[in-house]
Amino acid sequence: TLLMFIILMFIGASSGSVGGGIKTSTFFLIIAIAGATIRNKSKLVIGKRQIPRSIAMKALTIFSFAALINMTGLLILSITEPDISVMDLAFEQFSAFGTVGLSTGVTENLSDPGKVIIIVSMLIGRVGPLTLALALSRQVKREMIQYPQTHIMIG
Repeated sequence: TLLMFIILMFIGASSGSVGGGIKTSTFFLIIAIAGATIRNKSKLVIGKRQIPRSIAMKALTIFSFAALINMTGLLILSITEPDISVMDLAFEQFSAFGTVGLSTGVTENLSDPGKVIIIVSMLIGRVGPLTLALALSRQVKREMIQYPQTHIMIG
């Protein structure tokens, strides 16, 4: 049950709402991208509409950043809180990132560094991983050079 809650908190609310998480539309796009890749489709089409590559890349970036943020937070929490089970720490971390407000009751037992990690996760989850990444990144100059494409073996 806790694992199912963690997954749902990671996915979060719908786009445009005040809830956290990666958003249901982003999760749906990730599933659609995986399906198109498995079927070896060159274009992502949902409901007779083609999804631009830039939108698909943003969805993958949001998912990647969110997973990285949560795994990093969980790793630090597991180091700073050795007496608390990893499942309880994962629940607290994903709940903080998703700004859900649920707890297994261990939040008050966290050390000060653990509480800071939870606070930072709440802030990042509320602002959004892509928004935070764009705010911290530098302005990229447009390159006029186009390089030849190459194919890299994956998997």
